[in-house]
Amino acid sequence: MFFKIQRSLNKKRDYYKEKYGVVPEFKAGLHHGYVMAGEIGVVKRKIAFSCEVLNSTSRIQSKYNELGVNILLSGFLLHKLGLKPGTFTPKLIGDIVLRVKEQRLSLYTL
Repeated sequence: MFFKIQRSLNKKRDYYKEKYGVVPEFKAGLHHGYVMAGEIGVVKRKIAFSCEVLNSTSRIQSKYNELGVNILLSGFLLHKLGLKPGTFTPKLIGDIVLRVKEQRLSLYTL
């Protein structure tokens, strides 16, 4: 889906540039894990999400501008996906250290 959205934006590149003066960018940071969701509040209810994977994904997303890529995924997710040979060629970008646990997380781009 990421690449489909990116192609769609690129097709309309000239239109966006002419009408709005900028071309929108689409970026993604991807990770894998469990998320806990709960409904909180009585008068004004909202859904709250909590888990370590959201914090890790946020750290991944904070790196794509610095690394000059539009899509980043964790090595953990890449392993879970089990991509078939020839579908995508992941490229190791490097590791980031997660603040909370001082663990290293390998980052890849496609």
